[in-house]
Amino acid sequence: MKQVMFVELGMGVDLHGQDVTKAAVRAVRNAIERNSMPGMRALVDGDTSRMQVRVHLAVPADADRLDQEAVKAVFPYGAVSIHVTGGGMLAPSGIFLADKNDRNEQIYVVNAAVEVGI
Repeated sequence: MKQVMFVELGMGVDLHGQDVTKAAVRAVRNAIERNSMPGMRALVDGDTSRMQVRVHLAVPADADRLDQEAVKAVFPYGAVSIHVTGGGMLAPSGIFLADKNDRNEQIYVVNAAVEVGI
């Protein structure tokens, strides 16, 4: 990416099921869901595939279970790259719910930083 134009931050949580992908998708949606960048089209001469999107995810556990394609699918435009680091948070939920596919009593919290540029 030659020039970062926007950076948006988000947080996503999976309360039950310990699904890092679900928390990551929610974090990315939280980062971008209230934004509109109409000027980006002019910067890429109308070709939104030239827009660069770099996603940084801080995940607390199970990075090997993260479905990066599911995270990329959140973005309607651009060439998306995913960068995963340790971080986020594991927090106790106080309850184990087998019907919610809980593996333990942990809440998964994922943080996202989404850079958009050219």
